[in-house]
Amino acid sequence: MIDEKTLQDRLTTAAEAQDTLLPRALADDLAAGRRRLVRRRLLSGASATVAVAAVAAAAVGLNGSLRDAADDQAPTATQEHAMSEAEAADAAAVSKIQAFDTLMTGLLVKHFDPAKKHLDLSIGPFQIDANVGSRGTSHKVGWKIAGERGEGMLLVQLSRSEKQAMNTCGSYSQPQLACHSLTLPNGRPAMIGHRGKVVELSYVQPDGEFAYLALDPLFGNNTDVSLSSTGITDAQLTAFVSDPDLNLPPLTAAQQAQEDQLKDFAPAPEVLETTAAHQLGGKLQRDRVDDHPGELSVAEKWTKGSSSATVEISLDAAVVASECQEQLSVPACGPVTLPNGGKGEYAEGARTYQGGPMYVMGATYVQPDGDLAAVRILYPGTERPKDAVTKAQILTLVADPALDK
Repeated sequence: MIDEKTLQDRLTTAAEAQDTLLPRALADDLAAGRRRLVRRRLLSGASATVAVAAVAAAAVGLNGSLRDAADDQAPTATQEHAMSEAEAADAAAVSKIQAFDTLMTGLLVKHFDPAKKHLDLSIGPFQIDANVGSRGTSHKVGWKIAGERGEGMLLVQLSRSEKQAMNTCGSYSQPQLACHSLTLPNGRPAMIGHRGKVVELSYVQPDGEFAYLALDPLFGNNTDVSLSSTGITDAQLTAFVSDPDLNLPPLTAAQQAQEDQLKDFAPAPEVLETTAAHQLGGKLQRDRVDDHPGELSVAEKWTKGSSSATVEISLDAAVVASECQEQLSVPACGPVTLPNGGKGEYAEGARTYQGGPMYVMGATYVQPDGDLAAVRILYPGTERPKDAVTKAQILTLVADPALDK
């Protein structure tokens, strides 16, 4: 029998192998740290038992297995009270994590199927993605109608915030459906959209958590036959997302400490752009900004003379920082000494992307506080152009103290 760790290791290896078959298409090539978190989300289903056990161990072991002589002294009454409060809070959090599937399935039955005739919950339990920066759940459940061969689907997602959400209204259907604002019975706004019998709904709860639903009469994972109708109303959807019991479990003290490391760790995007313009010269025009918990990436269109390129400046918080080759999407990076005397990594060469050949130049640098700075430049074609940014300019930019908040 394969144990949980072996299974997780094999899944990780398989995911990494898929990543290196071809470099990422440029249209999908967001900050590599974000891709790493998405991969970990995909693996979280296989390792949820391990994650819960680890959280439980952390809660039980808060007073430490590492002890010294001072630890053996009897704690004061105040210390004893404080420790018991912390342990109780963590134990309650672990208990709610373990009971999360029961909560979610109970709410689905309550709002959509009190007679228990339609929901198919056999796919598996609701699980919490316990990875820092992506706390939440994403799960599909089936919907069946007696006498029909087809099967419908409810996609249910709950995130700690809209910024951390994997989906928002309009992101499920392709092409995207149009969403509009809707005022719920509780007076709060939500976003809802329809295309045929497909419905999407997203809602920011009063505590900031973000609920998302997609209703589809076709469960494409299981069948190619659509239901004639699910029979689920908009009122049922809105009642589900606004149910006050629909909440993620609280974070343990250790998890909260990790989440806190993701807040305000990076300078504003404008600082990255100004610094790049100063160090690289030429003309820069903003292409996009990807700002996620613990990850910031700014992409610029750069031109100088007859040369043009895409310049990406990225920052990862230490707790979610990725490796150089993953951040730059290259086979390998080599060590390099930066102008500030620090140690970085560098890569350069032609790469064949799904969208065509590109010449890549890039560097990463682990800043003194553990955050990762990265600069990547992509030129169309297989050769570095005449007016290209130099390696020295890239190393100077990646080590610039303005990138380290």
